[in-house]
Amino acid sequence: MNRLRVFFEKDKKMIGKLVKNDFKARYSGSYLGVIWGVVQPLITVLIYWFVFTVGLRNGERPDGSPYIIWMMSGIVAWFFFSDALGAGTNAFLEYSYLVKKLNFNVGLIPLVKVGTSLIIHAIFLGIVTIILNFSGYTADWYYLQLMYYVACNFMLVFAVVLFTSSVTVYMRDVSQLVGIFIQIGFWAIPIVWGPEVLSGRLRFIFQLNPVYYLVEGYRDSLYAHVPVWDKPLYTLYFWVVTGALFALGMYTFRKLKPYFADVL
Repeated sequence: MNRLRVFFEKDKKMIGKLVKNDFKARYSGSYLGVIWGVVQPLITVLIYWFVFTVGLRNGERPDGSPYIIWMMSGIVAWFFFSDALGAGTNAFLEYSYLVKKLNFNVGLIPLVKVGTSLIIHAIFLGIVTIILNFSGYTADWYYLQLMYYVACNFMLVFAVVLFTSSVTVYMRDVSQLVGIFIQIGFWAIPIVWGPEVLSGRLRFIFQLNPVYYLVEGYRDSLYAHVPVWDKPLYTLYFWVVTGALFALGMYTFRKLKPYFADVL
């Protein structure tokens, strides 16, 4: 925990400045700017709503809730994870000029990419909550859980990005593998299909994926009204896995960091 505290607390002003610059650079030159960061996920949601609600005429879940509400509540968690993972994996390649600076803390670079994705996530999450409220799922105290699950999402993807971004400096194929993983991961997690279609043993296997915890957590907070303390063992499992991934990411980063400038 001490390492984690130092990683986040050091150079706070630098992190904020870099996140701001990275956020501006991502949408520089486009007329709509940050709106593009919201338009793409919204279009994706509308496509799945049309296919599963209009095309297949399956507008409700087994529990009677609208399919679009169920899907949108979970997909918002995945959008943040996948966007941060995709952008963060190439962080050191994109900011190679900073890596070569002797006095710059290169460990901030993956954090900046995840932070930029977090801004987009906050905007899209706000839009989703507005849609839910207009659909009759009014805000209540369960929404406070979103802060916890967003923090979980941030920590998990940051842990993974620490590893993938470090290895990508030496093996550029890793970024391609991550792209494939994101494509497969979307369909391997109950985002557009319900976990009730799985048998008990198979569902348990799928639950071993920590992103499953995030998707269900967002749904619990936005409309299902399930408190986080109802899943103590699963919560413990998530943090054990996230902690292990963070330790792996930090170890890999520290081992490879001294040679980044030579490779880049």
